Amino acid sequence: MLMNREIFALDLSVEATSAYILICTLAESGTPVTIESAGSFWNDSPDALSRALEELIGHHVIYETLDSNQVRQYLLNPPNRWEKAEKS
Repeated sequence: MLMNREIFALDLSVEATSAYILICTLAESGTPVTIESAGSFWNDSPDALSRALEELIGHHVIYETLDSNQVRQYLLNPPNRWEKAEKS
């Protein structure tokens, strides 16, 4: 199982945490994680998904790469690269 419970200790938004769980599920099934593949299961707006992905990128939970067709894919970083959200 790819999902790491440490995600809950990062104090991320509910949307970012949900996106992380969705990304783990897609990755475990062997599905490339793209905005389209994640969006087909996302139950909020496309803008909310984009914001959640940006939050995950900002905390180094995931990173973007381009595949051979220049499609953005999202890949998981190991938990030792993650950065906790700062409390305001």
